[in-house]
Amino acid sequence: MYKILLFFILIISGNTLSDNILVNVTGVTKVGEECFLSIEIQDQSKTKIANVDLSIYSLDENNSLIGKSEIGLKKIRKKQPYKTFTPIIMNSVELCKNIKKTDLVVKECQLINGTSYKNCSNLFEIDKKESTTSIIEVNFSNNSNYYLNTKREDFFIPELGVRLKVLDIKTAQYYNIENYKNGLVVINNSNSILKEGDLIIEAEMNSIFKVQDLNEKIKDLKTNNKKSILLSLVREKEEKLFAVFLRK
Repeated sequence: MYKILLFFILIISGNTLSDNILVNVTGVTKVGEECFLSIEIQDQSKTKIANVDLSIYSLDENNSLIGKSEIGLKKIRKKQPYKTFTPIIMNSVELCKNIKKTDLVVKECQLINGTSYKNCSNLFEIDKKESTTSIIEVNFSNNSNYYLNTKREDFFIPELGVRLKVLDIKTAQYYNIENYKNGLVVINNSNSILKEGDLIIEAEMNSIFKVQDLNEKIKDLKTNNKKSILLSLVREKEEKLFAVFLRK
């Protein structure tokens, strides 16, 4: 009786723990004049995913961008490991040997009925079992704009008296921001609490990816006659929490 009960507990626990899409970058290979990443993915989720589009950014040990890959995975079978290769778009194939890290961005997931699944990135998880033998560090990023090589506008927030810029790779390098891929960077201010180089990552305990996210929180607080906003930020590589007064 106890053995049967334990058997069912293990089945239930296994199903609960495996409700995700496991993915890993298992290696990097130079073939002729091209550089390739080897990818392994296994869909263990209950969600009926048909297609997955990923962007994969290749980095060196100092987090400098080396190259980019785009991969579309079609009709992935449930519970079965799927292995494939994807070429890396890069300036020089000789940089292939310098790839030590990858950042994965889930661009889109399409359900079998043809509709887009908005929260798809929440299903993805690094295959830790495979990662123990991998020479490539694998991470996920929720900010699809982080690596875009475009000039970014900065925005002035009068309620805080600060000028902010959405975090990107160049701004992160300039302010020595590591291990964060989303948030707003203070680039100029007249606020006694906030400092240039601060990275605002949360407002009222909600993650911040763009200026609109912050403006919406400020608007809600003003509507409810609140006089301050709770900000989580990174300063000199340490996370800090501040209540910042809102200006009228």
